Amino acid sequence: MPLKLPHQSRIIAGMALVIAIQSLFTLPPASAKNESAAFNAVFGSEKSFPLSDHIGTFDQNRSYELSSLIELSLANNPYTRSAWFNALASSAAVGQAKAPYYPKVTFRAPGGFDSGYAPVQSGPVHFQRTSINPTFNLEYLLLDFGRRSADVRNTVALLEAANLEFSRKVQSTVFSVQQSYFAHTASLIQRDAAAANLELSKTILAMVEDQKKVGLATQPALLVAQKTLAQAQFDVADAERNVLVTLGNVRTAVGLDANAPLKVALPAVSPPLEPISGKVDDLINSAIARRPDLAAKIADIRARRASTDRALADFMPTVSLEGSYQNHTYNYSAQQGTNSGTFDGNHVYPSGFIVMSWDLFDGFERVEKVKKRRAEEAVARADAESTRLETTRDVWTDYNNSLKARKRVEYATSLLASAKENFASMEAAFKNGLATITELISLQSALATARFEQAGAQADYLTSLASLSLAMGQFSTPAGTKVQPARL
Repeated sequence: MPLKLPHQSRIIAGMALVIAIQSLFTLPPASAKNESAAFNAVFGSEKSFPLSDHIGTFDQNRSYELSSLIELSLANNPYTRSAWFNALASSAAVGQAKAPYYPKVTFRAPGGFDSGYAPVQSGPVHFQRTSINPTFNLEYLLLDFGRRSADVRNTVALLEAANLEFSRKVQSTVFSVQQSYFAHTASLIQRDAAAANLELSKTILAMVEDQKKVGLATQPALLVAQKTLAQAQFDVADAERNVLVTLGNVRTAVGLDANAPLKVALPAVSPPLEPISGKVDDLINSAIARRPDLAAKIADIRARRASTDRALADFMPTVSLEGSYQNHTYNYSAQQGTNSGTFDGNHVYPSGFIVMSWDLFDGFERVEKVKKRRAEEAVARADAESTRLETTRDVWTDYNNSLKARKRVEYATSLLASAKENFASMEAAFKNGLATITELISLQSALATARFEQAGAQADYLTSLASLSLAMGQFSTPAGTKVQPARL
């Protein structure tokens, strides 16, 4: 909300601001920091970003859970900050558009010295003079047939669109953190599974070596066990690489460098894999009603319509009040031949006029401007319809992807249970000499694959739910997240 000052205070504040700006060029270097603070106090600074007011800075000794990662990202992610300051600029544009409703007062005070001569019939007159002419000029637009109103409506609509785009950027940032976090937690689980498979491979190799010593296993069986161990070692290294890559993705998602010392904590308990509630048609209708980017397109249509009204208003005249108050103080010395004299004076010249201005012909510039604004309004309508169609597509796709991902979780869970049971049976048979090393290693591989599949399936399902939430325009964060989107 703009700051309102009494009339005298506004004049004093304006003079103080002029003095402050002039002092930028005269202060010693040691005062530059204080001057910058004073400038930020008047005009604002990046510290006005609302999402970082109550959130601490990055702590490299802390282990961050999903909710705290989201808070950190909203405070540090440069894409979110960019959207906020774009909205801040739009807010300032509204105030700028309202400025013509106020009178404009300017002050000008030329003063100095000049000399010259004037040729007359009796001989040239030489003169010298010093003068100062302080002048106040007033301009006040009384009637503009909708120009200012259209400009304000245009900037207000653009501000609404910028606010909505900021909210959408917040939602995208939350999804980016969720997506990278779920992928990272899956990579950690898969790394543990690879490590367990490595230990199992070592155990199998030891079993084969023992059997070979007593003549119950052959050299080819030993080679197979050694090959399986080497593959398990490679899988551990590959899983470790995936952990580092996904951790880098988490770091950049929260607005940190990919090599920042960020620590990510696994959830204490696995989140429940609840089914999706509601019909897809209802979800689509809800998304159309709440998607911020779609609402921003609607606001853009209103802005374009206001621009068209502004172009039409240019065909009408304007009526304004213009006036001035001038004080002319001078000292005048003149000489003609042997005659000379000095004159001092002080005169006041007030003036005031009602002025009507009307552009009668401008080479069809206004006609073409109206055509352009109407075409831009049609483009905005088409863009809004395109975004609406994309919204329905996103919800439809993510809804069905979520159903598929949940089925995959159910399949992976049953697959893992079956793989564990089969391997346990085969391991007992192998110890009793009733199964070959090839059969045991085959089931060991199936068990490792099932563990990887279950971790990946759970991460994909959680990601699909987050993607569906993003498609519907919902700002849903885990319990414990304190940050909410702000508006200007």
